[in-house]
Amino acid sequence: MSVRIHRIYCKSVSEANNVFDLDQSQSIHLIKVLRLKIDEEVDVFDGKGSSATCRISKISRSAITLERFSSVSSLEQKEEKIICIIPFIKKDNFHFMLQKLTEIGVSDFMLYKPDLIDQSIARKDILKLAEKAEEVVISACKQCGSNFLPTISVFENLKDTLNILSEGISIYAFDVDALVDFKTEELIDELSISVITGPESGFSEEEKTILSNNGVKIRLIGRNVLRAETAPLVISTLIQNHFGRI
Repeated sequence: MSVRIHRIYCKSVSEANNVFDLDQSQSIHLIKVLRLKIDEEVDVFDGKGSSATCRISKISRSAITLERFSSVSSLEQKEEKIICIIPFIKKDNFHFMLQKLTEIGVSDFMLYKPDLIDQSIARKDILKLAEKAEEVVISACKQCGSNFLPTISVFENLKDTLNILSEGISIYAFDVDALVDFKTEELIDELSISVITGPESGFSEEEKTILSNNGVKIRLIGRNVLRAETAPLVISTLIQNHFGRI
């Protein structure tokens, strides 16, 4: 029976030094939760496509030192990219959304505060959600086997996200009031696609104007009204299927 090798994220695995330390939080997880011992092996990825098998060489109360003993294996990132521009929503739904989008293979997250944000979400909650986001996507990468960690950027509003997107990237926003259905046939020859979704209450009138003024294609996805955490999952899955990656 094969023994499962746990996956760990550490940027240092692809660097020159064969011996390196894990950060405290991951060390404690390996010691307290997984109860790993000296000489046990782990698969370590750097979030940029590289990974290697390492051995635990030293354990203290809250720190682990790893020794890389395999060669570093590197993967090239696919040309096709999905950039998800998604709003802050309630905590559990937000974490679920990030986790599943990471598993699907989204390459970049641009998180924004929507005009019609749920009033139960205070400013301090937004800061906590943003801080937790990286931890959620790291955990998702460990689980799904991806060696590429999605980038995460945080914005004060939707307009700011559009201001930094590169020219030439197709941008689609999805709204229940859209008059045109989304069809993947539109994506022929597209390599980078930005997907914008709104919160439970939808886009504000000002946000709709901003989208229109920036040449964003407004589309409808199906006849049913999807939850804020469901819509980007459905859309990203359709796009990945179009790319031949699902």
